[in-house]
Amino acid sequence: MKVAYFPVPKAANTSMKHLLHNIRTGEKYVGVRDEAKGTHRHIHKEYGTPKFSSINPKEYRGFFKIAIVRDPVDRVISAWRNRVVHHKELEGVKSARKIAELGINPKPSLSEFVYNIESYRFASSSIEIHTDSLTEFLGSTRSYYDIIFDISESRQIELFFSTLTGEPKKLPRKQVGGPPADRDELSAALIRKLESVYENDYQVFGHAFGKQSDDETIVRLAEKHKASLNGFFKRFTWGQWAKKTPNF
Repeated sequence: MKVAYFPVPKAANTSMKHLLHNIRTGEKYVGVRDEAKGTHRHIHKEYGTPKFSSINPKEYRGFFKIAIVRDPVDRVISAWRNRVVHHKELEGVKSARKIAELGINPKPSLSEFVYNIESYRFASSSIEIHTDSLTEFLGSTRSYYDIIFDISESRQIELFFSTLTGEPKKLPRKQVGGPPADRDELSAALIRKLESVYENDYQVFGHAFGKQSDDETIVRLAEKHKASLNGFFKRFTWGQWAKKTPNF
């Protein structure tokens, strides 16, 4: 049996890709340097984040399938902190025209962002992607996955991959820039709005939000699939993830 990870934006997506790249290559991800810009190719350019509708679920029959989820309210707050405030994605040229047409604030407070989330999603493709529902990336059948981690289970995720590889593995913290913020800053009405917008996510994956998996179960599952890991990497071709494949 082989292993497949299905990525979701704002649910340890960047961190997991760095971890899996390290497992695959034994090195930290640096990326090809763009000499003109003086920057390195971002890891998401190498390893994509496909929508579930773009893959053939039957192709992963026999794989041990892994997903990481996050409470939708917390995902939206994270998107505001990191994409809106830290990366200033609503203040760029690409979004300026739509922002002006909609008459919304390019520097919204968290409450403003949630209140007008439909408009902000329309104004920015990046904001749209980072606030798309979990089901957009994972489908609507939770039984499709062999294990679903909550984002808070970083220790359990590390335990799983450390056991799987036989080496200590750490989940790096990536894309954490932005001011402190949590759901206490939102009114009850705004929280209810988000719960309504992401109703399907709560129905399908709500059982996993905030859970803490049992260590013995994690170790048992990892040990069961440890022997197949090297065989999987031999089949892995560089760049296939960037096209559509959620394998690592």
